[in-house]
Amino acid sequence: MAAFTLAFLSQSANAGTTLPPNVMSTCVFTPAEFNGIFESGSVSKNGGVQPANSFAFTPNSLCSFYKWSAQMFLWLTSPAPSRAGGGAHVFESPLFFAVSPLDSSGQRDLIPAAPGRSLPFLPLISQRGNKGQEVVFDSKGKIHDVVRAAVGPNGKLLARDRAGQSVEIDNVQAAPDGKPILLDRANRRVDFQATRGGAPTLFSDTGAPLALRADTVLVNGRPQLVTTSGAVVQTEEGQAGGGALMAQNGSLVFYLLQVNDVWAYFNTGMKNNKITNPTPTTFPTLGSGLGQITTVAQQAPAPFTKSAFPDNVAMAVEVKSSWIETTGLANPDDYITIDATIPTYNPPLTTPNNTRSVQADTKQTKLALVGIHIVGSTLDHPEMLWATFEHVNNSPNPQYTFTTTANDMGTQPADGPGGWLFSSTGATAANPNNQRISPEGTALKAVTGQTIGPSDVVRINPWGTASSSAQFTSNNTDIVSLNKNVLGLLAAGDARQNYLLVGATWVLGGGPPSKGVIVGTPQMANSTMETFFQPSNCFDCHFDDGNMLGTPSGPSGFDGGLSHIWAATRPLFP
Repeated sequence: MAAFTLAFLSQSANAGTTLPPNVMSTCVFTPAEFNGIFESGSVSKNGGVQPANSFAFTPNSLCSFYKWSAQMFLWLTSPAPSRAGGGAHVFESPLFFAVSPLDSSGQRDLIPAAPGRSLPFLPLISQRGNKGQEVVFDSKGKIHDVVRAAVGPNGKLLARDRAGQSVEIDNVQAAPDGKPILLDRANRRVDFQATRGGAPTLFSDTGAPLALRADTVLVNGRPQLVTTSGAVVQTEEGQAGGGALMAQNGSLVFYLLQVNDVWAYFNTGMKNNKITNPTPTTFPTLGSGLGQITTVAQQAPAPFTKSAFPDNVAMAVEVKSSWIETTGLANPDDYITIDATIPTYNPPLTTPNNTRSVQADTKQTKLALVGIHIVGSTLDHPEMLWATFEHVNNSPNPQYTFTTTANDMGTQPADGPGGWLFSSTGATAANPNNQRISPEGTALKAVTGQTIGPSDVVRINPWGTASSSAQFTSNNTDIVSLNKNVLGLLAAGDARQNYLLVGATWVLGGGPPSKGVIVGTPQMANSTMETFFQPSNCFDCHFDDGNMLGTPSGPSGFDGGLSHIWAATRPLFP
């Protein structure tokens, strides 16, 4: 209890996420159970934690999935034991491989851990659909493919007025009935050529006519034109797609993709036709599958030969993490940190009124962990469990309800301004502000009408469940209960006390997301990774077309698989 009190006061002092003190304890580790997950058999400051035993995962409640998530986070951020090759953290040890960005041929490489080797931190994150297509989410959480419209010389949407003249559209607005209003650069309403249904006449960037609906949808609070098939029309450069995010301390957010050794050797065995009879269509969930992967490792050529996987009970794991520079952080010791090489920009990104910067060089710096996705296969869950964590100081939460210790409904008020890494305003809006900067090759370019700078971000669904859901209060209670429990059981001063489980999702009973019921906290989003894609669901994009591994025939290796890096990743060895 003393440890929790210290952590709670620390959060308040930093104006971070505050957990309601009177939440009902619906999801907890017992003290003995929590001691047992530590390598030494007892809790210690920043002490090593064993991975959850995914091979023997036998849940008896939703809480079992959340506890799996918490243990996996504590394991990944533990100091690596000698059996794993040692290191400051398990995710930095030889148990894990970094995944390179896509190269010019649309392929990725697995990068083994090695002393002095820099991990590939990137200032952008790919947000793609299940076939690699560009996507956006509207304000109701519905996913849309993106199509690109023809633009004029100033990079703005090109429409035709009733006289047949081409007009660049500076702004798209929506009438009270949702119908589009197009404004020119002088902010005058354009009397556009329209279809019989009243939609503007537009063409794609290839010259093909676009079949538009006579209404708009809201994306990041802005009206967007939409086709009859539901695709959002990207009406200006850098408006719709994924991009870069800047924290209030002026640091870009940098992203890292990683997989564990079981994942890497499974991928290699599949690519080299060493794992067959039958050919798997899912990530491993059984001992027989793990045995085949171990055989691949044992028969691998040097230096890839492995007699066994030290933490094989973790099964196959993917990790996506987000980081910012520690410069300007009030309490850098409150973060899990790593030494890294990152790009620099000219002019510097903090230059006032800057609209475009180009990568100029690299520098050595210390990065602080702000968010992490953990995805892992378990017994009876080939679709994998999907969990996400954030630092307590990241982003404010809107108001939410929970069950109190008196078995009443409690209300946690919206978080106010001050002290947030990604907000200066607090939870004042229903959606995050518009994206401020977007990648353009090796450059960062401001969205039209804005300058490069920090965004104001809100976590739309505080603990991964929409307020309209019948499970809103109960799910919030479970997640808050477990967070409070874990913070209280960790030793005082453990940096992991400053990270919270935002949510976890999976398929009821296991199986393909396309055929099952998605449960847990199904609308969770990490405010540092799905910042401008809220509200959304992991399985909206990580979907399957019958084969959860997909095939390598799609663009950039996508073709309906759950993992967006699986098909594009080259094997470790021939």
